[in-house]
Amino acid sequence: MADNYTGDLVISEDVIATIAINAAKDVEGVAGLGTRPTDFYTSFKVNTENIKHVKVDLSDYDIKLHMYLILSPSAKIQDVSTNVQNAVKAAVQSMTGRVVTKVDITISGIASDLEDDSSNEPS
Repeated sequence: MADNYTGDLVISEDVIATIAINAAKDVEGVAGLGTRPTDFYTSFKVNTENIKHVKVDLSDYDIKLHMYLILSPSAKIQDVSTNVQNAVKAAVQSMTGRVVTKVDITISGIASDLEDDSSNEPS
């Protein structure tokens, strides 16, 4: 082994999910985060709020993500999805130094604009 070996770096799935969520929230048209279907793995994880919204697949060579989002009523689904994919990929690659090969998006819903309507009603 080389003399300059200092150890390994391990980045948790929760950290990668947090990076992805923060990048997605900054994209115009994203109203919130959807909930991914519960699977065997996530049902036993404790204190992993971010993993409820993002599935992270780590390998020795790359990172694959699957995000669940709620969009604003006026959002164009294709445009917002593409912008989220680009933003998430750039943010995760920049912060982790690992290659992101895939960012899948599932639109879980469209946010209700009832709050906006109620604020415009005369009193």
